[in-house]
Amino acid sequence: MISDESAEAAVKRPAPTQAPTPTQAPARRDSAPSLREHALLVIRHAITTGDLDEGTIYSAAGLAKQLGISLSPVREAMMSLVTEGTVEAVPNRGFRLVPVTREDLEEIIRIRALLAGPAVEALCARVADDPASTEAALGDLRRNAEDALAAAANDDTIGFMTADRLFHEHLLEYGLGRRAAEISLRLRDQSRVFAAHSIAAVVDSESAQQIVDLVGLIEAGHSDEARALVVDNLFYFKRAADH
Repeated sequence: MISDESAEAAVKRPAPTQAPTPTQAPARRDSAPSLREHALLVIRHAITTGDLDEGTIYSAAGLAKQLGISLSPVREAMMSLVTEGTVEAVPNRGFRLVPVTREDLEEIIRIRALLAGPAVEALCARVADDPASTEAALGDLRRNAEDALAAAANDDTIGFMTADRLFHEHLLEYGLGRRAAEISLRLRDQSRVFAAHSIAAVVDSESAQQIVDLVGLIEAGHSDEARALVVDNLFYFKRAADH
């Protein structure tokens, strides 16, 4: 059963919608997420954490009933996932996940690292050049990281995944811009956690502490250390698989 309580709570700080400039953090949306956005959020986390199985065909109606959301936003969310390449449509039957192998996972992480490294370097440089311009961005990153740490401490996998996704979205957007964030998130959403829940809980805590530490390194302008840590953090999925 997919639980959407943690995901619903975690979207109180919605993602920014404008590309950052060296002197301004992206604007934040004040409105609550739409039903489609909420359905998409919950389904994405169910995919990532293994609540939806690669070998099963899911109907939109069945998912809507399970989520307690009307059929239309669930169908729209699933079609968005088809467009992203995470899900494929099965004619007259429903939807199934596009299989992801460990080799796929390695490739995804390598590509995400190519974006995340320069993003933290750009933020570190901005901290050194104009600290005041980064206060809002670093505040968002700090809150996302602390939310992830709190969720991990409470063994709340969906809450952790929600906060962690927001952290990496903000990191890429504040560092490189919205397009980079969208590319990285699309790749992230194709990932899977190949681990039992008890193992994933341990890795959640380790990963959450890493992003808390990462914010500290960025605030201190330690570019090389920050780049190394963010790349290691991206291997969350691999650590869960190999733990």
